[in-house]
Amino acid sequence: MKKALLSFFIFVMACSIVFAMGSGETSDGNPSQIAIATAGTGGAYYPVGVGLSEIFTKAIPGLSVSVEVTGGTVENPGLVDIGDCEIGIANSDMAIFAYEGEPPFDREHRNIRGFVNGMSPGVVHYAVLANSDIHTFEDLKGKRIAVGPQGNSTSLFLEKVLEMVGISWDEIIPSYLSFSEGMQALTDGKVDMAIASAAPPVSAVQELAASGKAFRLMEFDDEFRAAFLEKYPYYIEYVIPGDVYGLPNDTKTVATENILIINADLSEDFVYELTKAVLENLPTLVASAPTADTITLENAPFTSIPLHEGAARYYEEKGVL
Repeated sequence: MKKALLSFFIFVMACSIVFAMGSGETSDGNPSQIAIATAGTGGAYYPVGVGLSEIFTKAIPGLSVSVEVTGGTVENPGLVDIGDCEIGIANSDMAIFAYEGEPPFDREHRNIRGFVNGMSPGVVHYAVLANSDIHTFEDLKGKRIAVGPQGNSTSLFLEKVLEMVGISWDEIIPSYLSFSEGMQALTDGKVDMAIASAAPPVSAVQELAASGKAFRLMEFDDEFRAAFLEKYPYYIEYVIPGDVYGLPNDTKTVATENILIINADLSEDFVYELTKAVLENLPTLVASAPTADTITLENAPFTSIPLHEGAARYYEEKGVL
């Protein structure tokens, strides 16, 4: 009888272990494995995911972290919302569009929360040739514009700019080209304006400068920029130094910050530990992803969507929220 009871006890324990392993949770109910939604391996998001995975696996014993290649800022909120990935990277504007269910999203993503703000922003570059008759955004009516690749957020941003000056999308001629293809089309005279959105220096704009074709970057003048940022407070102002692209003047423009988002269902204690790990190991993250060098403790809490309570607790303890 004792042997039978012992065998039964061992069997029950073994089943419990297998169940725990299969459920992906530790004994305290936190996940034993998480996934980070990034973008393509050649982009800026993927190295951030790699750096985070290194930080998390060292900070939280037994945690396994995978870095997922995804469609980027438009896909990641959905992956985090449904729990396919626990963490994701997104533009600030895409995060709030997803949360509120605004285009390009067809439903509210209310299961995402803010985590860490402050990665290098996506800076708006609107390039035209130096002799172009385009000087203000009102001049874009009827023009051929390389608006970025299909599914990229640059076209959605341009739509907001056009709306501010009373131009509908039907009143321009869009070409969905990559940033590099768009700048080449501008050089060849196939479009009147080409868009790129990334932290300077953007390789596509550098290629335009290297072509020898005289160009300029359109500016968001003070009045327009103030009105735009008042209407869309999740964007920020930005000045592109002229010497970045060999231009005679600096360019006043706007940008969208990049943030880390996280699934709302993760426990407060677990997200607190993740937040602490990121903010207290920033040199490790920057070594993997230089675009993270703009994250500071002071700007990290100010995400465009509500903070996860675990992240908020950490920032409150540090006196920055």
